Amino acid sequence: MRVLLLACALAASNAQARSFTVTANADMTFSPAQIEIYQGDSIHFVNNGGLHNVRADDGSFTCALDCNLHNAPSSQPWQVSVRFNRLGTIGYYCDQHGDLTSGMRGSVTVIDRILVAGFEKVFLPE
Repeated sequence: MRVLLLACALAASNAQARSFTVTANADMTFSPAQIEIYQGDSIHFVNNGGLHNVRADDGSFTCALDCNLHNAPSSQPWQVSVRFNRLGTIGYYCDQHGDLTSGMRGSVTVIDRILVAGFEKVFLPE
């Protein structure tokens, strides 16, 4: 019974996954620079002008025209989506205008949808 309830809760949390937009701007900023999302949500990174890409501090993604072969900074109007499944804060930066500590940087804080949504208060039968 517990496994079934947990599976239902996880399925419900995945069904509610959302997408948010973070823009790389010509003024060498990301907007918003900090964002909080739920586990399983996606960030849609968009180049709004300038020579940019987006690289995770931990190396989990590097994207520009795509997140595979064409991930060097590009001035083309690129758009990519990255899904975040790991909890915690993940910093990112533009290779052209930032690094691990300064410049064009941002961060995504990923929180647990189940605990936030009140599922931690569900009492499971023994």
